[in-house]
Amino acid sequence: MRWSFAAAGALWVMFGGAARGYPIAEERKLGERFSVEAAGTLPVIREAAVVDYVNRLGQRIVAHLDAPQPFEYRFHVIRDAQLNAFAVPGGFVYVNSGLLLRVGNESELAGVLAHEIGHTHAHHLVRQQEKTRFLNYATLAGMLLSIVHPAIGAAAMGANATVQLKYQREFEQEADYLGIRYMGDAGLDPHGMVSFMKRMWNEQRTMLLDQIPPYMLSHPMTEERINYLETATKGMPEQIGWEVPTFALERMQAIIRAVSGVRSAGLERYDAAQASSTRALALSGITRLYQGDAKGALAELESAKRGGLNGLETDIGLARLRAGDVGGAVRVLKESIEADPKDGVARAALGKALLTKNDYAAAVRELERAAVLAPELDETEYDLGQAYGHSGEAGKGFYHLGRAFEMRGQIDKALVQYDKASKLLKPDTNESILANERVAALGEISRSRVIGQ
Repeated sequence: MRWSFAAAGALWVMFGGAARGYPIAEERKLGERFSVEAAGTLPVIREAAVVDYVNRLGQRIVAHLDAPQPFEYRFHVIRDAQLNAFAVPGGFVYVNSGLLLRVGNESELAGVLAHEIGHTHAHHLVRQQEKTRFLNYATLAGMLLSIVHPAIGAAAMGANATVQLKYQREFEQEADYLGIRYMGDAGLDPHGMVSFMKRMWNEQRTMLLDQIPPYMLSHPMTEERINYLETATKGMPEQIGWEVPTFALERMQAIIRAVSGVRSAGLERYDAAQASSTRALALSGITRLYQGDAKGALAELESAKRGGLNGLETDIGLARLRAGDVGGAVRVLKESIEADPKDGVARAALGKALLTKNDYAAAVRELERAAVLAPELDETEYDLGQAYGHSGEAGKGFYHLGRAFEMRGQIDKALVQYDKASKLLKPDTNESILANERVAALGEISRSRVIGQ
């Protein structure tokens, strides 16, 4: 083999610390700008349980990267049936819902995330574009969108819409090497990366060129690459049961199917198994919950809990809240938090329930904790803005509303809220300083936006 584990590691040591000639601060700024613009343009999935699951798994990998880290990694899910995932400079990773539905277990998904983190950590996109002289925001944004969302990408790129990003072979192999290492360090089984890539390679060989998913076009599959992956993991012990999907993964997939727009798509999957499986019954209840049938969901979820399936308190609490039983929702969600104090989704739901009860002080406490535990949830920021506003702290309320609108890519609305916050907050407070910083940053993006025009 022309490439070896050692050779890939050596290349990362030589070039992984920074992109040659391109400052880290500029790379971070490029990624942040893309993320803000894309949030208002791409069909982003915002269901808390999906966002939190993918982010928790991604952050588990990121926690074992070499310190110090120049980027704060963030993971986003795009509502798109195509098989795709992509890393943007500055620590932003995008995964299509279609890919999330294709992985067979948590290790396979971790393999995809670890590979994309490897691309970002080694600055592959910036390094590759330095060579081709395409390193400007407008063109790079169009190239990224051409992979994440081809139609929007073509509009953003104009005359250059035919340009497609295709990672060079050495970058793909380096990302594989880094991803395998990251997974091992995080206690995840690297064989999941191999099984997913191998399945994609086997499928690709029978496809016509126009049928090949975007992920395989931007991340070329070759027999040499698959052989390399198998060789790299051959001596690594396999974790017992890594091939079996966890309930958390199946729960996330059930939610994606539920919000896909086809009401029967999720329920049909679980109907036949309900009689003999409390797990299938619970997944059916979760599907109903995210399809708007809160009462039907509650009946199935509570039945599954009585059948001995643990860990359903947050779902039952959400079902009670959406069914109008706010007091019952508060009680159950408190039980969920007692069982897992670090569950940001449960705290966010409890905060919303308390907000519904007009218990604003308690809502603020829970929502603030949720924002720390699960900082990627825009709905938490919006609820926090409402809770602070009703509590008489309008400045903080406007600040958090600004955060929510920024996370949703609604730049003009975010600017209005941040501006109001900066005028009401004391100048030396953290929120005031951040609000002024965001006014400057978002103002620059608004004046020269590429994607949203």
